[in-house]
Amino acid sequence: MAFNTPLADQMRPQKLSEMVGQKELLSPGQPLRQIIDRHVNIPLLLWGPPGTGKTTLAQIIAREYKYAFASFNASIDNKAKLTQLIDLYPEQSFVLLIDEMHRMTTTLQDFLLPYLENGHIMLIGSTTENPVMSVVPAIRSRSQIFEFKPLTQKDIQTMLKKAVTQIYQLTDEQIEPKALELIAISADGDLRIALNTLETLHAINPDKLTVNDVKKFAQQQHFNYDKRATKHYDYLAAYSDSMAGSDTDAALYYLAVLLKNNDIKSVVRRLREIPYTYIGLANPQQVTQIVVAANQAEKVGMPKAKYPLMFATMLMCISPKSGSFDEIWEKLDEDTKHPNEHPMPRGLRDMHYKHSKEITGGGLIESPFQAPHQIAQQNYMPKGLTGKRYYYPKDNQNEKKLGEQYLKLHRLIYQENYKD
Repeated sequence: MAFNTPLADQMRPQKLSEMVGQKELLSPGQPLRQIIDRHVNIPLLLWGPPGTGKTTLAQIIAREYKYAFASFNASIDNKAKLTQLIDLYPEQSFVLLIDEMHRMTTTLQDFLLPYLENGHIMLIGSTTENPVMSVVPAIRSRSQIFEFKPLTQKDIQTMLKKAVTQIYQLTDEQIEPKALELIAISADGDLRIALNTLETLHAINPDKLTVNDVKKFAQQQHFNYDKRATKHYDYLAAYSDSMAGSDTDAALYYLAVLLKNNDIKSVVRRLREIPYTYIGLANPQQVTQIVVAANQAEKVGMPKAKYPLMFATMLMCISPKSGSFDEIWEKLDEDTKHPNEHPMPRGLRDMHYKHSKEITGGGLIESPFQAPHQIAQQNYMPKGLTGKRYYYPKDNQNEKKLGEQYLKLHRLIYQENYKD
């Protein structure tokens, strides 16, 4: 019985020039591209979302290097499988793609080390998690790490157009305007999802690709085909603004809309960012609680993620607000437009390179740790900004306390130079 090759496999690029996306990594002259062009046998750790080209690049590298290619799935394969793969190529270097490498045990990772050292294995680890957190230091220190980004809507549309014309041989008359765009939007940067969606739609209706069919399928699959449209950003803005305005009920409503449209990613991203913006120094402990809850929601996933997200949203609304950081940044932004106009005190310059003392007078003028209260009464600010203040505490209990300490330190350091 013959099996049909999935569309995603039919469309898999065979050489670098056919790949879409990752231009900042694969354009001529970029470090990863130079490694490939020069056939450098060095372990590579590729991390980023699914469907962004990590596996495809591993296969292309094997072809470019004229190495054999083997793959190992850390989620389901074991040491016996790994040993079997190594034994297949006893006398030659080969590319070993380890998929889901963040799931590989420490013992198995350590087992690879001698094969990486002698060049027997050119490891390419593929992972959706930051290797700094999931790969043992011994392998990490021997590897080059490259982050893959979600593909752009334009990149995905390019591949979809190629698929419908070259594989399915549909004409422009058979493809409704906007249909490919909606598929690309629904994929949210994942080319594999986009191609799988197109493949299913073509199986349902092989003679035509319509906007209506795409919308129906996207809704049934819980894809948010309107994720990049204005209405979607309106809901995100309403969610953020409701939390800034301390309206708990409104914020919970907009949270529910976003979660029912399967956009946990945007919610988590907001909750990692805005506590520092809206709450900040007014309640540092709750900032930490909110960010921890957002991170936990991402780990748990829907539907249970709604509970830590509701928890974080309510804390955002109920907590006292500050807004100090935006005001501070406005002042900093103005004063740092031309930093050369404000040279720093010579004594603050780096003193860790040869002859630095003679060249710049590097090093602190006076060690604060030898002064009373471990605070030296000396100028740290650049020329023309001595004694300038950027922070003015807001009217909430926590910042009042912080503000008192801030002003005591400021006045002690700058003495007569204190000014508003």
